Amino acid sequence: MKDTLIVIPVYNEAPTLENVAQRTYTECKEYADILFVNDGSSDSSGSILENEKTKNPSIRIINKSKNEGYGASLLSGFDFAIRNNYPFIITMDCDDQHQPKDLIRFRQEDPNIDIISGTRYSKDSLSSGNAPIERVQINKKITEKINKKYNWNLTDSFCGFKRYTTRSLIGHKIYETGYAFPMDFWAYAKYKNLQIRELAVDRIYVTDDRSFGEDLDKKRKRYRYYIQSWKNSHFKYFQEKLSTACF
Repeated sequence: MKDTLIVIPVYNEAPTLENVAQRTYTECKEYADILFVNDGSSDSSGSILENEKTKNPSIRIINKSKNEGYGASLLSGFDFAIRNNYPFIITMDCDDQHQPKDLIRFRQEDPNIDIISGTRYSKDSLSSGNAPIERVQINKKITEKINKKYNWNLTDSFCGFKRYTTRSLIGHKIYETGYAFPMDFWAYAKYKNLQIRELAVDRIYVTDDRSFGEDLDKKRKRYRYYIQSWKNSHFKYFQEKLSTACF
């Protein structure tokens, strides 16, 4: 049995999906299976995935009847890995911003480290394209607050390119289904005292057309949404309200 499950959330990713699927399979076919979580896509993503599955035996698919959210896709992947006894999980995006060639680097990191978290803001990270300034600002501000509260030294709290030990997720109480998933995850990681190490990955922006849905495209509302999610998650695990000094 392969020891790693690659989890890739998919929501209307038809323009990049075939390329990502083929490159990912080529890079990891010797050691990993690939789980695409099709989160209620309304474009041709579903048919593209079915076609790729016929060509690449390592591909698995979860098809959701409606869009449940980015975090929900990751949680479905976690549950799949736990049920099927994969020792490791690697999560990556499907928009060409995460490079399949980096998968082996995550896999080769110390297997005893619970979380290998990609960072796009390391001195070793290359940059291609222009990162939307409001995303950089929100990431920086929230990362600083998490570091201050949890006594960490993260440089990127929102990168979705990560390796997890499956054992560290057994019995988790992570419930955030949307883009605030990292806020719930970091509170959980602190609560469980998980070992975390960052790994430099390139900061690649091919397009700037991602929508966070409804009015979350507005910077201030998205920031407040993330902060409220973190407050709720921290209280869930620690029964402690975050001090206003954190904000």
